[in-house]
Amino acid sequence: MKKKKICTWAFGLVLLTLSYLPAAQEMPPSREIPATQETPSAEKGSSLRYEIWVELDDAGKRLAGREEIIWRNETGDDIPDIWFHLYWNAFKNEKSAMLEESRAEGTLGMRAEKGGWGWIDITRITLADGTDLKPTLEFMIPDEPAHPEDQTVARVTFPAPVKPGEKVHLGLEFESKIPRTVARSGYYRNSYFIAQWFPKPGVYEEGRGWNCHQYHLNSEFFADFADFIVHITVPASFVVGASGKQKSAVSAPDGKTVTYRFEQPRIHDFAWTADPEFIKVERDFIASREVADEEYAELAKALDLTIEELTLPDVKMILLIKPEHRRQTERHFKALRMALKYYGLWFGPYPYETVTMVDPPFRTGSGGMEYPTLFTAGTGVITDKKVHSPEGVIIHEFGHGYWYGLVASNEFEEAWLDEGINTYSTGRVQGEAYGPGMFSASLFGFPLTRIIHLPRYYDLELDRLGAILVAERDPITTYSWQFINRMSYALNVYQRASTCLNTLERYLGEATMLRVMRTFQMRFRFHHPDTQDFIDVVNEISGQDVTWFFDELFSTAHNFDYGVSSLRTGEKKEDDLGVFEVDGRKEEIRPEDIDQKKKESKKEKSGRKTYVTDVTVRRFGEARIGGDARIRLRVVFEDGSEKTGFWDGRSRWKKFRFESSAKARFAEIDPDLVWLIDSCISNNSLKAKAGRAGVVRLASRLLFWVQNAFHYLSALS
Repeated sequence: MKKKKICTWAFGLVLLTLSYLPAAQEMPPSREIPATQETPSAEKGSSLRYEIWVELDDAGKRLAGREEIIWRNETGDDIPDIWFHLYWNAFKNEKSAMLEESRAEGTLGMRAEKGGWGWIDITRITLADGTDLKPTLEFMIPDEPAHPEDQTVARVTFPAPVKPGEKVHLGLEFESKIPRTVARSGYYRNSYFIAQWFPKPGVYEEGRGWNCHQYHLNSEFFADFADFIVHITVPASFVVGASGKQKSAVSAPDGKTVTYRFEQPRIHDFAWTADPEFIKVERDFIASREVADEEYAELAKALDLTIEELTLPDVKMILLIKPEHRRQTERHFKALRMALKYYGLWFGPYPYETVTMVDPPFRTGSGGMEYPTLFTAGTGVITDKKVHSPEGVIIHEFGHGYWYGLVASNEFEEAWLDEGINTYSTGRVQGEAYGPGMFSASLFGFPLTRIIHLPRYYDLELDRLGAILVAERDPITTYSWQFINRMSYALNVYQRASTCLNTLERYLGEATMLRVMRTFQMRFRFHHPDTQDFIDVVNEISGQDVTWFFDELFSTAHNFDYGVSSLRTGEKKEDDLGVFEVDGRKEEIRPEDIDQKKKESKKEKSGRKTYVTDVTVRRFGEARIGGDARIRLRVVFEDGSEKTGFWDGRSRWKKFRFESSAKARFAEIDPDLVWLIDSCISNNSLKAKAGRAGVVRLASRLLFWVQNAFHYLSALS
């Protein structure tokens, strides 16, 4: 999924260096491959297998492809049809769901230039016995609100339903016009990034049917795990990178083209890139050099795992970088090593042999995107090491390989399970590897941070700002295309979800949260978990029911805001005025009586006084804590002593009274900032005596908020 870290990574994207020309590889014959032919990856046992042949027409900006699909019905349902994503039809005309939503948002640039429209047509689809399914093909409109002329989802009907356990062998041919970069995929001159490019089945869910959503402005992808063999034919001068491992490269007899063969089992998508200017650099991640024995031992103790369970594998790192960025090669590889190390140690070993990072081709709109075993980054010609760019985007996009790639939740319906979890994970990894980074600012591509020292920050601090901007717009768990607008989508599923997870970590404890995250990753690798699965893991590992946390902060658009509303402190009254019953008779206490008693008391107590402090705390927002959670109140007195109170936070307010030998200096709730999601920290404390320092502090906070709000808005524009 695309890294929409709405502010920090606005700079650019990434990828690195050194020349390489692949070895030759034999072109498959142009004869038809029978739909019954199984590929070698069928031995892997996946329920879905692809073999695809595709050829790039550089002059015509087109793809011609053949596709063999073997799909097995692993449900208990009789399935009458199969649904396909045809994503590139989102770029066919302005009646697609994506471009209609873009126009409604007023998103500039979300349209193709003249002659730059893209599309995909299935020209043939047959069963193994030759049965022609093309006459049954129809476009489907599964989503609401409807976009009736959208053509990004299609289905074909089988002559007879596919029974449980049966396989379907399909043979397809397709033609595509490569879009002139609208979103994520496309070309600029002779640079190509090719993603979501082939007819791809949706995910069949037992009892519910095909989960196959249209291509929306605010959504990404969902597909089943499969084994892939892909043959890519390009002009001989092009350098190619792709998902999976390159097996061969064969030159055509006339030397004009080269066909690359890539293979990868157990992935759910396949993307590739081609550019004659790419410099290809390969390095090895050697785990024994990156991880010390002491690190393994410490983590094994924290996670209650053996060192063998934690030991990381070696991985081949591949970089495709543009010549103007080649000086940043080592910087890119270091960031990737840090990502492989910490994602691997904390969440589980990286399971593939290779990872490819791509410096995205200029103006192809493909920067900051993730695909199985391959991701795009982005950078500028001039950078500043104080700003963690390209490091941040490299770590983030690699991290998607864990949450989008391996756990593979449904990004159409529950985007936070990838975007939010990975934003949280990125912050942890980047903070461990690099510490706080400096705010980015540039002028005509020159980083102003080289001459101006801007504040440094950790990701969670900036995430919190985004979270409070959209606290009451939409629930985090809203379907991606049903958020009120693009800002609400982005800030909710990235920053707000991340801030909630950081809050959960502070509530449960860092060690418990680490076990939660690793358990969720390893238990649901190569599956499709949902939000309830994550909640179940949290409850199991923490040993408590925190369902309320997700009900209040994920499933509703409730603002979380607790604060101190009043603080009064003064000398305790020894007596009260009025008429009281004393020894069976009425006695009036007058002011002069109290004055006399005070004089006598001073002599007896030698100046000791008792003070009463009353504190009122309030729940200003609608979100409430639950379960065993408590809001902590801390009162600090002028003599340095402290007193503490606890509140379950469910009512609108609660009053506390403390007696002490000194007046209160200030009161604050949540002094440890456990509840990071609190939208207004400035009301968390209150002084007994107001002074200018508080005003200055509040003004500074306001200025910081306003500045960064504009920063977010400018990044979204």
